Amino acid sequence: MLNNSRLKHLLAAFMVLMLVSCDKDFNEIGSDVIGDDHYGLVKDDTKSVVAYNQSLGSMQSNNLPINALGYYNNPFFGKTKASFVSQVVLDTLNQTIGNTPVVTKVELSLPYFSKMVSTDAITGDHTYELDSIYGNSKFKLGVYESNYFLRDYDASTGFQEAQKYYSGDQSDFDSNSSTTRLNNDVAASQNDEFYYSDKEIVTYKTVNGAQVVDTRSAPGMRLSLKKEFFQDKLFSANATGKLANNAAFKEYFRGLYFKSESASSSSDQGSLALLNFRLAKIMVTYTVKVTDANQVVTLKEKKLAISLGGNTVNLFENEYNSNYQDNVTTNVDQVNGDSRLYLKGGAGSMSVISLFGDTDVKGYDANGVLTGPNGVSDELDDLRNPISGQRRMVNDASLSFYIDNVAMGMSGNTIPEPNRIYLYDLTNNRPLLDYYSDNSTSLAGQKFNKYVHGGILEKETNGRGIKYKIRITNHIRNLITKDSTNVKLGLVVTETIGTVANLKLKTPVIAGIPVDRTPLSTVINPLGTVLFGNNIPSSSPDYDKRLKLEIYYTKPN
Repeated sequence: MLNNSRLKHLLAAFMVLMLVSCDKDFNEIGSDVIGDDHYGLVKDDTKSVVAYNQSLGSMQSNNLPINALGYYNNPFFGKTKASFVSQVVLDTLNQTIGNTPVVTKVELSLPYFSKMVSTDAITGDHTYELDSIYGNSKFKLGVYESNYFLRDYDASTGFQEAQKYYSGDQSDFDSNSSTTRLNNDVAASQNDEFYYSDKEIVTYKTVNGAQVVDTRSAPGMRLSLKKEFFQDKLFSANATGKLANNAAFKEYFRGLYFKSESASSSSDQGSLALLNFRLAKIMVTYTVKVTDANQVVTLKEKKLAISLGGNTVNLFENEYNSNYQDNVTTNVDQVNGDSRLYLKGGAGSMSVISLFGDTDVKGYDANGVLTGPNGVSDELDDLRNPISGQRRMVNDASLSFYIDNVAMGMSGNTIPEPNRIYLYDLTNNRPLLDYYSDNSTSLAGQKFNKYVHGGILEKETNGRGIKYKIRITNHIRNLITKDSTNVKLGLVVTETIGTVANLKLKTPVIAGIPVDRTPLSTVINPLGTVLFGNNIPSSSPDYDKRLKLEIYYTKPN
């Protein structure tokens, strides 16, 4: 019998092994479930796949759960300036202001996505690692008052539908915003040379004549805002009655505009972050005069808190490289497919995929006898026909998308790559059956859930991406055994696999079929990748990396 101590050690070792196994580079999860020999299954990679590119243009970008802010230059895709507009709301309604208020300080705070990696045992200082930050150079950040009222409902629909705002609407906000920059601190790191710092934010106080730590906060944006603006906006005669409720306040103070531009010190570089602006807080500190019973007048400090609540819009100003732009607009082959697939989030581009070809010269009747065209591709007809002997049990089906690192200009792990891509039913704008049937969860976080369905970046040891693999076994089974419609598939980058809602395109496009919307998660993700498509010449050294549909069947007796 094992004693308690040994049993505890064995259990601890087992748990460590399980954690390592589960968390062992999720790039491998889902890519080798069947194994190299596939247990004697029959492999078929001869079925037709056609994949081509489609530019998406300006897309709905209001009220996103996460927003991009900054300036980023991707060596292949080009430059992106991401700006943000938000309404503001009072944390406390109808707050008692006091007598003769004078603003002494205004500070905006917003935490970044980060994790603490270590703590100094002596000083207590924490070291953090930032997440969802792309690039490490400075950019120019301006915060302005927005005079553009963000409506809840669309007047053109008789206020029956929610108002939509689009990523390309920047000129509307530029022409309806103040020219006075509110983050006008003399420190350039607050404006002209802003950067996303990973340093812990520490404040101090004086105790017995000595400076000691007062508070510690995770890395975040801390901007000093113009006191005179808030003095006038909140406490002038014009503000009378405007602090009673947020409906009146949002009409009076219509919002803030965070505008990103390139910094003069790094005009071709910058950095861009994904941020949860709902966590932002503007703290207005002011003093009021207080008279005691002896008619002695003193100053009392008070605070008024404002949040970035209500409606928001994320704006993208893109200066795309001509090579990328041409390959998603003019150099597109919807019939034979493209040699490269260009996926770009944030008002970028997607790929459209068709399986089993369009050839339809035959069909089968209920007895398996050949008939004429029937509106179903011949490849799929052959798989569905139980009498011809071709109909087999599908054990596994997948699409593997290899990354063209040469096209991406990647000499090393220097260009951020999308962590995941998302394949969906483009005809009906919904996930595939494999998405719904996969309930796998990951210890690495929600972004790695549904790892059997896949689409997660697989990497080399140097951290550079190799490929993405997506399992569509149930989708293929449905096409063969249940005669489901062979829909077109859409492929995009995604920020999180858990969000599958769609947003409207400002101008619908024709991508083999009419497309008027795109997944919300690709609007959020600013990154892009270049994948090998199906149309690669057999003489090319990259021929084996072409896009293929791989199906594994049970070996017939």
